[in-house]
Amino acid sequence: MATSSGRAWRARQLRRSHKQPAPAEPRLQSRTPALTSRVAAAVPARQSPLGDQKRPPHHLSHDLKTFMEGTTDCVFVLDRQWRLAFLNTRAISELKAGAALIGASLWDALPDLAGSTFEDHYRRAMSERTTQRFEAYYAPLASWFEVHAVPVDSGLSVFFRNINERIAAADALREQERQLATVFGQTMVGIIHRGLDGRVLMVNQRWCELVGRSKDEIARLPFLAETHPEDAAWNSPLLEKHIRTGEPFQIEKRFMRPDGSVVWVAVNVSFVRDEAGKVISMIAVAEDIDDRKAAENEVREGRNLFQVAIDSVQDLVFVKDGEGRFVLTNRRLKEIYGSLEGMRVHDHFPQDAAEEFHAADQHVIATGAVSTVDEQISVDGEIRTFQMVKVPWRQDGDIIGVIGVSRDMTEHRAAELELRESRRQLATLIDNLPGLVYRCALTAPWPFSFMSEGAEALTGYTAAEFMENKFGWADIVHPDDLDQLDRSTRDAVEERRPFSEIYRIITRSGETRWVMERGQCIYDAAGAPSFLEGFISDITQQRQTEERLRWVAHHDSLTGAPNRVLFQERLEHALRRSGEAGRKVGLLLLDVDHLKEINDSLGHDAGDALLQVTARRLTTALRSTDMVARNGGDEFAIILPDIESEQELWTIIRPVLEQLQEPFSYAGRAIDCRASIGASIWPDHAKEATDLHKQADVALYTAKAAGRGRMMVFRPSMRAGAERRVQMRSNARGAIKERRIEPFYQPKVHMDSGELAGFEALLRWRNPEGRIETPATIKAAFDDPQLAVAIGQQMHELVFDDLRRWLDAGHRVGHVAINASAAEFRGNNFAEGILERLRTAGIPTHHLELEVTETVFLGRGAEHVERALRTLSLEGVRISLDDFGTGYASLSHLKQFPVDVIKIDRSFVQDLADDPDDTAILQAVLNLGRALGLTTVAEGIETEIQAAYLRAQGCDLGQGHLFGRAIPRTKIPGLIATWDPIATPAKATA
Repeated sequence: MATSSGRAWRARQLRRSHKQPAPAEPRLQSRTPALTSRVAAAVPARQSPLGDQKRPPHHLSHDLKTFMEGTTDCVFVLDRQWRLAFLNTRAISELKAGAALIGASLWDALPDLAGSTFEDHYRRAMSERTTQRFEAYYAPLASWFEVHAVPVDSGLSVFFRNINERIAAADALREQERQLATVFGQTMVGIIHRGLDGRVLMVNQRWCELVGRSKDEIARLPFLAETHPEDAAWNSPLLEKHIRTGEPFQIEKRFMRPDGSVVWVAVNVSFVRDEAGKVISMIAVAEDIDDRKAAENEVREGRNLFQVAIDSVQDLVFVKDGEGRFVLTNRRLKEIYGSLEGMRVHDHFPQDAAEEFHAADQHVIATGAVSTVDEQISVDGEIRTFQMVKVPWRQDGDIIGVIGVSRDMTEHRAAELELRESRRQLATLIDNLPGLVYRCALTAPWPFSFMSEGAEALTGYTAAEFMENKFGWADIVHPDDLDQLDRSTRDAVEERRPFSEIYRIITRSGETRWVMERGQCIYDAAGAPSFLEGFISDITQQRQTEERLRWVAHHDSLTGAPNRVLFQERLEHALRRSGEAGRKVGLLLLDVDHLKEINDSLGHDAGDALLQVTARRLTTALRSTDMVARNGGDEFAIILPDIESEQELWTIIRPVLEQLQEPFSYAGRAIDCRASIGASIWPDHAKEATDLHKQADVALYTAKAAGRGRMMVFRPSMRAGAERRVQMRSNARGAIKERRIEPFYQPKVHMDSGELAGFEALLRWRNPEGRIETPATIKAAFDDPQLAVAIGQQMHELVFDDLRRWLDAGHRVGHVAINASAAEFRGNNFAEGILERLRTAGIPTHHLELEVTETVFLGRGAEHVERALRTLSLEGVRISLDDFGTGYASLSHLKQFPVDVIKIDRSFVQDLADDPDDTAILQAVLNLGRALGLTTVAEGIETEIQAAYLRAQGCDLGQGHLFGRAIPRTKIPGLIATWDPIATPAKATA
C-alpha cells in the first residue's frame, strides 16, 4: 500500500522532472564496491510484486547475515514494501534502535527520513534500480553519514557509516586556514627578524607587547633574553642545532616580561639564506597561546572517569587497575581488539608492545603525570595515527590505576602539517606584503633614506627615483590633501605618538589612488626626533567599495532613486534652507495605483518595470532641485524646495500628472502608469517634518478613497475623515479582541407557502457601553484585509456554534447564509477552513449557504475565488450571488462560477410600485433564474404589495422587514416554534 510519504515523494519527483536539472554525482565514491555487489548478488530474487505484498520481510541466509555483521559498515535491508528485513549490529547501535524494527515500515520506524535527501535517494534507487551514493545529515542523531543504497531483486540494501570525524576535521582545517588568513592580513602575531650576529633587523609591535619591551630594549638584548629561564635551557641548544642545518622548527615556550608576568607562546622559526645557500638571518613568529594553555590545564585537572567515559565515546577508552588488568573498555576499542576486560596487556599484545604499554602505565601510576604519545593502529586494514593520553585513576586520593583515551588524529595531524607549512610561508612572505615600507625626513617634502621595492607597484615611480631625490613624496600627494598630511605628521612628532592618515596620491600615469599611511617618529638616544618610518598601503579599492556601500545604503536598488533614509535627511535639509530663505517646501506622497494587481496578473517583472518607469518619469518631469525618493513598496516621495505657494506646487506637478497619465508598453501589453498623490506644504500645514509627512499621508488616503489616479492637497477637514476611519478600525480591533462580534439572524421565507426556509446571518457588534452597532460604524475596517478576515472568521465560528446548538435541540432551521469578503479568499485555503469547521461541528453542508457579491469576482486573486467556490459547491454548500444586477458582467459570472442562488438587490424591490424599469428588471431576473434552474431570492421586502407581486412572478424566497427583522440568536428557537406559515404576509396575499 502506498504511504503518504511515497505519494509526497512521487509528487516531488514529478515537479522536479519539469523544473529541476538532474542531481549532481555524490562527492565520495564507494569504498566497498565489492561488498555492495556481493550483497546485490546474494539477496535472493523475489516473485511477483503482488505476491510480495503479502509476504513477510525477507529473511537473509545465515552466511549473508554473518557477512553483513562482519563488515565495518552499518547495514539494513528493505523489501519492496519498504519494510526493514535486516539490520546488522552496527546499524542498530548507530541508529539507537532495536531488533524490534524488523518488519516495520522504514517511514514509520524512522519518520524523519520522510521528505529528506535520504528518501529521495532511496526511492530513486528502488525505482530506477541504480546504486545511489551520497552524503547527508540526519538531524535526530546529529550526525553526517556516507550512504550507499544498492538495489537488489528483493528490495534495497543500504550501507552507511558515520563520517562526523571526517567532517569535523575538514571544518577544523578550514577554520585554521581562516585564522591564518586573519593573522596574515592583520598581523596579530609577533614577528622579529634577527641577524645571526644578534642584530634586530625588524620587529613588530605585537612582538614588543608579547615580551613587554620596547623596540629599543629588544635591540639591546641577546638571543633568548625574553625566554623563561626554565625553557631557555632546552631552547638554546635546539636553536643552535637548527641554525646549523637551516631547517625551520616550531616550539611552545614561555616569555618572561620585565614585570615578572609570564605568557605562553607558540613560536615558528625559519631561516633566510643568501644566494649561496648560507643561513644569514632568522625570522621568528610568535603567537599568544596563554588561553589555550590555561584551557588545556583546566581540562587535564578536571578530567575524571565519568567525563572520560561520556565525552570520549568516539575514541578508544579503557581503564586499567594497578596490575595492568583491563577493568573497562568502550565499544570502539572492542570493535578493533575484541573483548579485553579482565586481561592484561601481555595476554593480548605482542611482547615488545606489551612491555612498552606496561612501562608507560607504571610511570603514570608512580608519578601521577599525564602521558601523551602517538601510536600507529590498524583499523579496518588501514594504519591510522592515534594519540594516546593516559591519566592516573585516583580513588580517595590514591592512584589505583590508569585511564586511557586514544583519539584518531590522522586527519588532525595532516591538518597540522598543512598549518605549519602555511606558517612557514607566512614567515617567508612577511617582508613582501603589498605596499611601501619607508624611512624619511621629519618634514615635507620628506626625502627618503630608505624605500622598499613596493614603491613602483604603488606609485609607478621606482624606489631608486625617490632615493635619488629626483622628487619627494610631497610631489605626488594630492594638493588638496598635502596640508592635512603635513599637520598630522608634525602633530604626531610633537606629541610623541604614532600617526595614521588616509589621503590621495597621483601616480606616474596620472591615476589618483587612495592610500593609508601608518608611521611613527624614531628618536635618537638623547630623545630628539630623528626620522619617520612607516608603511603605506593602497586602499583605493576599499574606498571605492565604501563609496558604493554608502550609495547602496541611501538608494533603492530597483529604481536607483534615493531611499527613505536619504529622503528624511534631504527633507530636514530642505526645511532648514527654506526657513532661512523665507520660502516654502512642498511634500508629495505618491502611491502607484494597482501595483499589486499587476504583480499578481503579469508577474513581479512587470511590477518592477512599472516602478522603474514611474521613477524615471517623475525625475525627468521635475526640476533639477527637486528630489524623488522611493520609500518602499508602491510609495514614492517628492520634495519640492523653494516654492512660493500652493499654486506654484500645482504648476510644478502638472507635467508629472500628464506623464503619469500615459500608459507604457511591457511585453506587448499597455500598462497603466497612474498614481494617487497626496501633498502638504511647509510651513502652511505643519512646522515639523514628521507632521508634514502625516498631513501628506492623510491627503494621499483621501485621494485614494476618492477614486485614485488624482492628486489632493491637504485640507484640515481631511484630518477629521482620517480620524473617523482610524477610530472605525480601532473599534473593530477592540470588538475582535474582546469577542464583541455578534450575529443577528433575519428569516428567509418560501414565497408560495409561507414556510420558513432559513436565515441570513448579519453582522452586529457591541460597543464598549454594551449597545448593539451595525456594520456601518466599522465600515473602514473592511478596507483592511487582516481586519476583514478576522471579523469573518469570528462571525463564522459564532454562526456554526449557533447552528450546531439549534440542530442538537431539534429545531428545523433550514439553512443559514453567511457572507464572505474578497479578503477572505486571498489565502487560498478559505474553502478548506469552512469545510473543516463544519466537520468539526458535525454540521451537514446542506445547512450552509455562502453569499458573495460580484466585487469578489473582480478583485485580486479571482482564481482563488473560483477554486474555493467550486470546492464548497462540490461538498454540498450552496453558493448565493448577492446584490445581483448591481455589479459588472453578472451573466458571465453565472456562467463561470458555481452559483445556486441569485439574490435580487433591494434597490429593484423598493420602487416596484412606482418605477416600470424596476418591474421590467425584476421580471427579467426571475425569468433568467427559472431558465438556469437557480433559486431566486428578493431582499428588502417591506410591503404586502411587493410580496404579492414577487410571488405572482414566481420568486422563490423572500427576505425583509415584512417577514421579520434581524434578531439575536437567543430569540431564534422561539421564532421557529411559533412560526405560522398561514399568517405570513406571503401566504396571506396568495
